[in-house]
Amino acid sequence: MPEETRRPLLDYMLGADELAWVKSVHEAFAARQGRASGGDGRLQPKDALREVLAGAAHALPTPLDLSGPGPWRNGRNRHGRLVTAVFLRTVELHRHESSRTDQFPMYVIGEAEAFTIAEDGRPLLTPVTLGAHFHNAPGAPHAFVPKVGVPVPPDWEIAFIAITPRNILEDTQGVPEAVRTAYRQAVGREPPLDG
Repeated sequence: MPEETRRPLLDYMLGADELAWVKSVHEAFAARQGRASGGDGRLQPKDALREVLAGAAHALPTPLDLSGPGPWRNGRNRHGRLVTAVFLRTVELHRHESSRTDQFPMYVIGEAEAFTIAEDGRPLLTPVTLGAHFHNAPGAPHAFVPKVGVPVPPDWEIAFIAITPRNILEDTQGVPEAVRTAYRQAVGREPPLDG
């Protein structure tokens, strides 16, 4: 059997300009939502985020494709890293064996927590706060889940900006059974079948 080709490991720290860009997007989105919150003129959060990302103040060297319901892919920043706006209505539990990913929640309909495995092997749930930064080291299992112990609204959704070094569709793997067991223990629900 031929030896599997291993992708080069891509791990790094985000640049100060990348972090400032995400912070600026979040602040502009929050301000846009605040201005629109009175009366019938309120935008849906996805539409408000699209307006912010389409504006000149947040333009990327390679702009995101903001058409359709999302995910909005193919953005690229000055460091050459991919920028994607992701909208999840279901849990995706997976890992990226050779790529770091950074996720920045923009909004949640309902409440959410981030699931991962701590360095000591215990399952870890972290409350999702808007504007937070979730760093997923290469190989680290991760998922955004509805908050444990709280009723899940039928329209539950989490939206986040992801910054990745490569197209993660090329570097997404399922998780081992031990992680699935830890997920069951921490979340109290069955994990999704595949990422």
